[in-house]
Amino acid sequence: MRITLKRKAFLEEIPKVVEELVKEYGISLKHISIEEDEKGCYTIWATYESPTS
Repeated sequence: MRITLKRKAFLEEIPKVVEELVKEYGISLKHISIEEDEKGCYTIWATYESPTS
């Protein structure tokens, strides 16, 4: 099952947020996308593969 997470960050925080996602989800991380809103804040979408029980 694939799960998508949402994280909010300012531009200078993006590398740290992405690094934390990579460390936490490792090879199960499948996709990361970053979108900027009209106020200059960024939304980071991360999709990972969750093991089924």
